[in-house]
Amino acid sequence: MNIDLQTQALRERVSKLEALVRFLYKHLGVTYVQGDFELDPADKEVAEWLKQRNELKAIAAYRAIHNVSLPEAKAAVDEIRMGLGL
Repeated sequence: MNIDLQTQALRERVSKLEALVRFLYKHLGVTYVQGDFELDPADKEVAEWLKQRNELKAIAAYRAIHNVSLPEAKAAVDEIRMGLGL
């Protein structure tokens, strides 16, 4: 298996695991608060869309900035949202 395919497969597995963890947090009624969150300056636009409660635009912006798959962008945007406390 080529390295790019392995990397993509691992990214997809991580995205699925992150989704499962989010489900468990919601199911258990707990909130994860990440300490010492620092927003990457490249993700400023993503944060602005999240503050406006526009997740689709935030995901689209993240994908455009980082050139990643939809599941990876969704997971990253969710992490940014949590880090911002939104």
